[in-house]
Amino acid sequence: MEKFNIKNETNRDCMEASGMKQLIDQELKEVRLSEDMKNKIRNRAVCRKPNRLWKTAAAFAAVLVLGGATVSAGYHALNKVHVNDETLPELDPMKIVEMNAPEAAVNEYAFIEKDYSSYLDLKNELGIKLLDSVLSSEHPYMQCHIQTDPENYAIIQVNNFILGDTSNYQLLKDIDRYSYDHGTVYFSPVSLKAELILGEEQLAHGWDTDYLGMYRFVEHYRSAQGYQVNLMEDTIAETPPEDYVSKKTAVFVADGIRYILTGQVSIDTMKEIVDTME
Repeated sequence: MEKFNIKNETNRDCMEASGMKQLIDQELKEVRLSEDMKNKIRNRAVCRKPNRLWKTAAAFAAVLVLGGATVSAGYHALNKVHVNDETLPELDPMKIVEMNAPEAAVNEYAFIEKDYSSYLDLKNELGIKLLDSVLSSEHPYMQCHIQTDPENYAIIQVNNFILGDTSNYQLLKDIDRYSYDHGTVYFSPVSLKAELILGEEQLAHGWDTDYLGMYRFVEHYRSAQGYQVNLMEDTIAETPPEDYVSKKTAVFVADGIRYILTGQVSIDTMKEIVDTME
């Protein structure tokens, strides 16, 4: 069975070195590692050009800085989620979703990328119903982006989807990302990713996702709406301080679309967020 591994640190092709350092420093702000460990993490965050997925489908966005995504052939192994060598419990099946193509030019890798100022604008142009949360609101810090081969797949990324009690947002202009101060419940904002299968060929090909490196599986459960959810968290090499809050990731499928929520919150808070997704 042929596999293609796609790893890319951001939804953009690359970042300037200084901008990448600022972003990683922001991610590490609440992680009290030794300077040696922080330097090792920074050194691993290199920029890679996207590779072809299969036919015209182009590179997928990374799961996280140290993660990756894999699309593997074979109907019997469709849409699995793995944490390192562990295959997680099965989620509800992904299905073909009808979506309007974004009004933007196809790039050199045969796919479309476009930014939106709001989640509502994105949904309106694409003409699809995506889950939303009462905890999310339109604000100037939300960053919405789509990457798609309109015949096969689409990846929607919404940074700062839920702000919680974070504050003091400042735009890092060179990388177009925000720094922030953590709150007492939310040590980071919560991001949202939606992964859509658009055609029969991609559906047959499947869409497996690998979380590699500093991750561990926490639990599988059914949400209030009936979604099958896999919950993960990141790990660090050194013993964390008592007030450290790990980054949680919740993955589930609703109406054939796979959703990924990520943020530095408690397990209970992440579950409460999932229960608001309607």
